[in-house]
Amino acid sequence: MTRARMRALQAGVLATGAPLGWLLIETLRGASPLAVISAAPALYGYMLVASLIAFGLFGLALGEREDRLQRINRKLEQLSVTDGLTGLRNARYFHTRLDEEQAESLRTGVPLGLAILDLDHFKRINDQHGHPAGDEVLIGAAHAIAAVTRQGETAARVGGEEFGLLLPGSDARAAHEAAERVRRAIGRRQIRLSDGTRVRITASAGVASTSALPRATTHQLYRAADEALYAAKRTGRDRTVTAAGGAAQADSQSTRHEMRVLP
Repeated sequence: MTRARMRALQAGVLATGAPLGWLLIETLRGASPLAVISAAPALYGYMLVASLIAFGLFGLALGEREDRLQRINRKLEQLSVTDGLTGLRNARYFHTRLDEEQAESLRTGVPLGLAILDLDHFKRINDQHGHPAGDEVLIGAAHAIAAVTRQGETAARVGGEEFGLLLPGSDARAAHEAAERVRRAIGRRQIRLSDGTRVRITASAGVASTSALPRATTHQLYRAADEALYAAKRTGRDRTVTAAGGAAQADSQSTRHEMRVLP
């Protein structure tokens, strides 16, 4: 029920106070309530109807104002945690959730995975097509990320062309697989720029999990993922490197991914 309806109902209840109050006064004077109503039914009917209309309209207006303020507050709250360009969560929200999820992981022992993805050679897009085209690529990449982000996961833009993925309940291998899912989605997406040019862009990903770093602080976990990201960049880009886990490697026509322990 909206606040407008609730306030209108509350006002309707209050509206009965006028005729009931008058009857109470007459009763205290010794008159019978039924006799008083029978003597002036039009008066009591008018008092009731007029009170209902006046109080109802006032309650409705008050409730509509409260509903409007509530919608504005929700919108402002949403804007405060949303990246204005891509529509994903922003860095502030991401790091707040990271702190919360890491504390929960320490308390329960349930692993927490973290992935950081960075678009490869993004500067070339800006240099060749201009910064508006770079924004279009960021938006396209964000749409690709949002399309494959699963329930319980948090995707955010955490830097210029850098995105974060928070993965509660994911050990190193599961977090690696989630990062691969997102990275491949970015690579598959064809982005059409406003000048008609169609481009594809790849991403590199670094992954860390509390399953391998059980006592890590949020700073240490983020740093581990960040170092894994730079390892992915150094070793050829368009791949995922996990800061800890069993050795594994797989190749395909256009993508490669690795799981390895970094020094």
